[in-house]
Amino acid sequence: MKEKNKRSPLAVVACGGSGGHFYPGLAVARKLLQAGCEVILLITEKEIDQVTSGAETGFRVIKVPAIGLTKGGGVRFTIRFLKSYLKLRKLFAAEKPGAVLGMGGFSSAPAVLATSYGRCKAFLHEGNSIPGRANRLVAPFVHTGFVHFPQSASRLHCRRLEVVGMPVRDGFIPVDESGVRGCRMSLGLHPDKPTLLVMGGSQGAHAINQMMIQSAENILRRVADLQIIHLTGALDFKEATECYNKLGIKAIVFKYLTEMELVMGAATAMVSRSGASSMAEIAAMRIPALLIPYPYAADNHQYFNALAYEEMGAAIVMEQDFNEKGDKAVDKMEFFEEIVAQLLLNKKQQDSIKRALAEWQEHKASIEMARRIIEIAFPQEKLMTDWNSEPVF
Repeated sequence: MKEKNKRSPLAVVACGGSGGHFYPGLAVARKLLQAGCEVILLITEKEIDQVTSGAETGFRVIKVPAIGLTKGGGVRFTIRFLKSYLKLRKLFAAEKPGAVLGMGGFSSAPAVLATSYGRCKAFLHEGNSIPGRANRLVAPFVHTGFVHFPQSASRLHCRRLEVVGMPVRDGFIPVDESGVRGCRMSLGLHPDKPTLLVMGGSQGAHAINQMMIQSAENILRRVADLQIIHLTGALDFKEATECYNKLGIKAIVFKYLTEMELVMGAATAMVSRSGASSMAEIAAMRIPALLIPYPYAADNHQYFNALAYEEMGAAIVMEQDFNEKGDKAVDKMEFFEEIVAQLLLNKKQQDSIKRALAEWQEHKASIEMARRIIEIAFPQEKLMTDWNSEPVF
């Protein structure tokens, strides 16, 4: 009876399991929230999800017990999957969301499947060039699927598919020269010296860490003013810190960091895995990068992600054919050192890569996805669908 007491339309974003699922989902969730929706974030019980969601405000956060499918873990996976499905079926019956967006991974699959028990539109987003098993499973049950790479569309059997790119948070935008200097000074680095960012995903990458530690002295010979920002994860934090201290390299080492736009804003170049979320952030901020795909990712999807960028001249790719203990492969070490030095010092190469990265236009994906979800799931609601001015979060 009282219009002012009318509940806002409810959208659910299932984005747990890793930073690669959480942060793109968060980017869309923020747009939905800004448009006037109430938003629930579904995450897993993993520590990384607790850390990444802990700083967020404006959302309800609900944990589900789902886990990924691992070798020998089929029974545990099935039990957790069914528990998550039943929990979400009950939640959706009570809360009656109008839209559920699954960002991939088996933590989002129960959410998509549970929408069949309510008047709710289901959506998915696939960030990789080779779709993951969970998204392949639920694709026939969604109203619309959104994809990052055009080449993944033929591998998903959705009724409707739209190529939108990869959602990134609002802070991931190209940084001008004064902005770069400001980011470096905020981190305690020299504002004008070449700065290398090394990262291996939300929990670090042991093989990349070891390659960087073993190459640091030779890279320093090529790049005398080298500064390093290294996100190691917990395992290699101490060794990396001791290595840089011993060599006298100005370096900042983090086990984990949520303010990625700050360290990326400070970077001249970077070394990274090629998960879809990291690559989208690289493209949005236009950072020259050496991509080292994780060779054990499902269907080798990180390699094909990286290859799509390399074919456009938007990155350089190096396959990891050394083992995860980081044993030296001399030819790879020399290639690694040479490419890192080039990316730090060769202005012509930097500019060429930045122009190619600009073609991806990743910053528009979160807006387009939120707009389409609102148009499809909430057509009668008076919600904002025009984001001409970017919000400040």
